[in-house]
Amino acid sequence: MFDQMRLEIMFLSEQQAEHEKAQKELITNISHDLKTPLTTVKAYIDAILEGICPNMESVMGYVEIMQTNTDKMARLVEDLLLHALKELGQISIQLTEQYSQNVLSTIIKPISHYVRSTGVAFIEPPEIANVLIQVDANRLEQVISNLVANALKHTTAGDSIRMSVELEGGSLKLTIADTGKGILPQDMPFIFERYFKGQQSTKPHQEGNGLGLSICKHIIEAHKGSISFKSIKDQGTVFSFFIPIC
Repeated sequence: MFDQMRLEIMFLSEQQAEHEKAQKELITNISHDLKTPLTTVKAYIDAILEGICPNMESVMGYVEIMQTNTDKMARLVEDLLLHALKELGQISIQLTEQYSQNVLSTIIKPISHYVRSTGVAFIEPPEIANVLIQVDANRLEQVISNLVANALKHTTAGDSIRMSVELEGGSLKLTIADTGKGILPQDMPFIFERYFKGQQSTKPHQEGNGLGLSICKHIIEAHKGSISFKSIKDQGTVFSFFIPIC
């Protein structure tokens, strides 16, 4: 009995040590990831203030670059905040009854513009079923944005990301499919685990912090739904999640 207790304590101690190591690595990685776009934004602001831009067209070009970098910083900060709240069991999910067509159209439109600006085709849902669902629109947007951002990491110009919305059983099924490189088989069991970062990104400079998919799973489950994926190397990945219909 004492041997068993000793082994359990050792196991828990090792788990705690691994958890603390992962958190330290996360803070280090996010600090690094924030520093790069912040330095870029500062450099472009300095350039504009010093009058390096000869005309308004050049200024707007600089502003677009700054906007891209500030968007990246905002996503990093949001992921870190959600992770901290999840650790404390305090992610706020405010479910309200809403019609799916209005909610999803509002979310999809800006995302489609952003994806197309990267050179990747975005195929919007041909039809969005208009059913009553209980959702937190802000959290749902975070899920879709995270899944699209994940797809962008594995795609390049000329690839496509397709989104579909359909009724299946008593749920609304949302699917985000890409034609990218796919997920490595050895990565698949760990995709939804905190801190895990896959090895197949086509854009190493855009690698995430290993929190996005874990947060997606937490949010969808808080909606009493489920999320899953399938992936084939060099053929693409499909993420699907279900939201119950009222």
